[in-house]
Amino acid sequence: MRRYHLHLGRDIVVTSGSARELEAGQFGVLAIDGGAGGWSVVHKGPDGGVDELNNEMHFEQWEDALAFAKELIGMLAAGGEP
Repeated sequence: MRRYHLHLGRDIVVTSGSARELEAGQFGVLAIDGGAGGWSVVHKGPDGGVDELNNEMHFEQWEDALAFAKELIGMLAAGGEP
């Protein structure tokens, strides 16, 4: 599974793959154990480092994780870059 979303000019990739597949600057909604362990929200920085943005809180549904990513992007748009 791999879906692409654009929110306020920022890319969000929903994937069952890993954060290594993301390009610098992209946000990711990543499946944990194929989605059975929940979903995590990450951001891949310009240096290639990946930060988990939901502080070890995993979402049961990818749609909830995507909504969380969109909220974060909205807050960043109001206040700066990650």
